[in-house]
Amino acid sequence: MDKPAGMFDRDFEWSELVRFASYEGPEATLGVVSGRRRQGKTFLLDGLCRMGGGFFFAASEATEAESLRQFGVALARYEGQRVPYRFAHWEEAVETMMGLAAPGARPLVVVLDEFPFLARASPELPSLLQRALGPQARHEGGPVRLLLCGSALSFMGSLLAGTAPLRGRASLELVVPTLDFRLAARFWGIADPRLALLVNSVLGGTPAYGREFVLGDAPADLADFGPWVLRNVLNPGRPLFREARFLLAEEPDLRDTALYHGVLAAIAQGNQTRGGIAGFLERKSTDLGHALTVLEDTGMITREPDAFGASP
Repeated sequence: MDKPAGMFDRDFEWSELVRFASYEGPEATLGVVSGRRRQGKTFLLDGLCRMGGGFFFAASEATEAESLRQFGVALARYEGQRVPYRFAHWEEAVETMMGLAAPGARPLVVVLDEFPFLARASPELPSLLQRALGPQARHEGGPVRLLLCGSALSFMGSLLAGTAPLRGRASLELVVPTLDFRLAARFWGIADPRLALLVNSVLGGTPAYGREFVLGDAPADLADFGPWVLRNVLNPGRPLFREARFLLAEEPDLRDTALYHGVLAAIAQGNQTRGGIAGFLERKSTDLGHALTVLEDTGMITREPDAFGASP
């Protein structure tokens, strides 16, 4: 399948999704796609479904009954039915969904986007999917290529960890990262390395920041960098002004947000070691292990050994 027009880079991610979707085995398979918001996960998966005729369902933050109603409407629309399904519980909905591809048919992609919304309202859903992907169900069902997608990285990571019901079931575990420095410079259309570095130091490599959030407004040159920051980042009328606080709020498993904001503030002030961060926050360095690990897992910080000194 050709990559959708308008998709910047993401060649590796697209190739892995196509490889998963094109697997010719007769059994149903599971894939998990995660990544911070605004990285293009939905764009990728929606493009995959459009290219291959798959079923795409974008969940919303709703009650179980409302989610089942929305799912029934979307499924009926996909099948061309005028009357929506009326599912009483997810067991029935999962059975119907896994039956979209009949035994012996060609592989069919099924995407549940924002899966954490569904699982929090219906905690039994991962177990129901485990049963639908079990050995007996695999022989009875068709070649559904089920993809669960979510932006809550801590939750998505726990789906396949430890004793979780879906542990060992996934054939794909894809994390859609932010763009690195060079790709971000290309995305912004910035040829000046110094200007690209300045923009990247402020916004990183999140694609949506260059389109929806600033409406394509990129600094024209080094002299325009300061005015550009005032126009877009420090402007209370632009979404980037409040984005920093919302990034942590999107991770529901982060309880003590003050600590995480403090760690990020310490790093922004130039404290690059655990001891330096602890000194800035006036805490013991042993108290920061969990916070640093969580921030690293969610992609908000990176840990890189110092090649010329002691490890941070």
